Amino acid sequence: MKKLLFRAIPMLLLLATLVLSLPACKKDKESDASGITYDEERLSEYIAPFDYTGLTVTLERADERKSDAVWSMILAQAEILSYPEDAIEYYAEQRRDTYRYYAEKNDWSYEQTLEFFGVSEESIVEEAEELVKGDLVYRYIVKDAKISLSEKEKSEQLDRYVQKYAEDYGYTEDYVRENMTDLIYDSMLYDKTMEYLIVNNTFIQK
Repeated sequence: MKKLLFRAIPMLLLLATLVLSLPACKKDKESDASGITYDEERLSEYIAPFDYTGLTVTLERADERKSDAVWSMILAQAEILSYPEDAIEYYAEQRRDTYRYYAEKNDWSYEQTLEFFGVSEESIVEEAEELVKGDLVYRYIVKDAKISLSEKEKSEQLDRYVQKYAEDYGYTEDYVRENMTDLIYDSMLYDKTMEYLIVNNTFIQK
């Protein structure tokens, strides 16, 4: 059965944001979703069809980004039929690894660390489910709208993305070009998808 290896860019960015409040732990693993494999042919089993174009999206604040507003609206209305357990476990284990690292550095137990941060195993799983939901919503839109990158788009935009990744992550451009190209292409696809959503929906200011 054909499988799609899908690096979940929006969810990884969210996960990275959540981790910033803690010391860095297994950074390479946190920034690489190669452990998650979604079966593209089973998307209809995981998520119900939903509208992602022709929507009227209200911008709550003058500085609210259109991409954030439309994504939040789509995410809220999307219905997950079932969650792929391996994907949930992947994200949950990322969070557990972070707390285990923090516990080790502070000579605490894992349970003490969870209590300190006010989290539980149940909340870790709930957070993982939200991340997986975002993956599935994004994957559904990309597949249903047939959004893809041409080789011309990749080559024309690569230098700009390499420079931005080098600045954001503190790596040399040579390192980024040699080791992060796949991640960059995923970012390009994500940006193209957000542009598609902005063009195909209507936005009004509250």
